[in-house]
Amino acid sequence: MDDVDFHHPLFLHPFDTPGTVLVSHRLTGVENYTVWSRSLRIALLAKNKLGFIDGVCLRSVYPESLRAQWDRCNAFVLSWILNTVSPDLSAGLVFASDVAAVWKDLKDRFSKVDGSCIFFLHRSIAHLTQGDASVFSYFTQLKLLWDEYTALVSFSDCACEVAQQNSNHLLQQRLFQFLMGLNETYAGVRSQILLMQPLPSVNRAYSMIVQEEAQRSFSSVLSPVPDPVAFSSTASGSRKKFTGTCDFCKLKGHKKESCYRLIGFPPDFKFNHPGVAE
Repeated sequence: MDDVDFHHPLFLHPFDTPGTVLVSHRLTGVENYTVWSRSLRIALLAKNKLGFIDGVCLRSVYPESLRAQWDRCNAFVLSWILNTVSPDLSAGLVFASDVAAVWKDLKDRFSKVDGSCIFFLHRSIAHLTQGDASVFSYFTQLKLLWDEYTALVSFSDCACEVAQQNSNHLLQQRLFQFLMGLNETYAGVRSQILLMQPLPSVNRAYSMIVQEEAQRSFSSVLSPVPDPVAFSSTASGSRKKFTGTCDFCKLKGHKKESCYRLIGFPPDFKFNHPGVAE
């Protein structure tokens, strides 16, 4: 058999096994096909086996001496796919022999990229708000939706001026989406971000919001809590009865400025001693 080096599509690393689970996502149907297929394509690209599912790495391309190795690699990739689909789906794939045909069959069955799918994804992005979640959790969820939307809706990678303007507009819209979904407690820092010229990237804005969140958490920890004993003592002291003598009537229990004999008795005042005249 001809030698294959590390960069050859037919190379298998000693640690590669048919039981390896390449991605954590498990295909269950239409609802998660996009995320699953995207994750698996990235993993297969890292292992230089993407050509097996794209139909580029064909058995007929290689000489007779390498076809047994191709069959082995094909079986490995098929096993990796079987390890990441639900049991109901894997039962219908175990008898397949060509991994490219299996990939095409799954795509035809579950890749339903239509207007309704894009609409509901766009609505999820537009309606997502922070709520009770942390800024980190909110931004992570929003970014996952953006990535899924990008996988479904292709954008031009042209380097022309118009394409660049469209790209800048998309990034600006994502910045606004992130800021709009934040709780109103971040209204101050949000206003600061919107006043920046030029507007920062969404990642930069996220960093600023996270710093604000961390600062608030730190400040709440350091804020002194009033001593309930001291507060009670101060409050009771402020209500303590006056024990001195009035300078006008020479009676105890009130000051001159509140002496009724000087300022007048209230209409409903009742004398405790009959001998005291009004």
